[in-house]
Amino acid sequence: MEFQALKLEHITQLRPYLEKNKCRICDCTIGGSFMWRDTFKTEFAIEEGLLYLKVKYLTGETAFTPPRGEPCPNKEDYDRIVDYCRQTGVKPRLCVVSEHRLEQVKLSYPDAEITTNRNWFDYLYQSEDIKSLPGRRYSGQRNHINRFQRENPDWSFEIINSANLKEVRAFFEMYAQEHHRNSETYEEGNRKALEVLDNLDVYKLFGGYLTAGGKIIGASLGEIVGDTLFVHVEKSLTAYAGSYPMVVNQFAKAFAGNGIAYINREEDDGIEGLRTSKLSYHPCALLEKYIVTLK
Repeated sequence: MEFQALKLEHITQLRPYLEKNKCRICDCTIGGSFMWRDTFKTEFAIEEGLLYLKVKYLTGETAFTPPRGEPCPNKEDYDRIVDYCRQTGVKPRLCVVSEHRLEQVKLSYPDAEITTNRNWFDYLYQSEDIKSLPGRRYSGQRNHINRFQRENPDWSFEIINSANLKEVRAFFEMYAQEHHRNSETYEEGNRKALEVLDNLDVYKLFGGYLTAGGKIIGASLGEIVGDTLFVHVEKSLTAYAGSYPMVVNQFAKAFAGNGIAYINREEDDGIEGLRTSKLSYHPCALLEKYIVTLK
């Protein structure tokens, strides 16, 4: 296999391999693959109609995502990774392996070593829960939303389009300049949000933004694959009490229409506050991502 660096210009070429993401893991989407290509030093190769991604994953070690394409990869397709690793002196390691893919791999490699990392589990929600926030368990979110609407009676939630794109980009740029963490992943997320906005026609992602007092105070970007809405970017100014629950709820209402059963709000990166927040929305599943070392 001959790998080459993944660049923005490759989106159109790779889209057919990523737009049928049956595993519902965010790493297998256009946004998940391209927004983090620099962080993970992503390279790709296409062999026998299948897409192979090579990355520097988590610990910085080389790993490969399961082959993408149709028909479903078999042992021969995984053997191609093992052969490549044997030739290049790299340990044959798979990453972001979903539960479904794991069962396939274990049949072909019963002695494989399997590990996982809780910090990188995706949070999956029933879309109707996020849209309607039903029952007692969502009373906290409803209270925050009610407070926001009470304190900001002129609020609105708008879809991002060519007419307001410049204003939305200015919000994300301001957010990136004023919000910093001791985390390169966080900073890269801010940078790539701007890249998405500058290349919406290429990424084909969509978004919406929340306003209060005539100014943008929050926004989200995402994409739909199959029956799942993926939320790739979610920002809000916490000085406006209840603005985050408003963004979460309004984004779901705007884009999780008919046929969208689930919403994936991605990982918590091991950040305690983020984990508490995402758990408070009562996910229907935590999507595990396995790292598999093939013998």
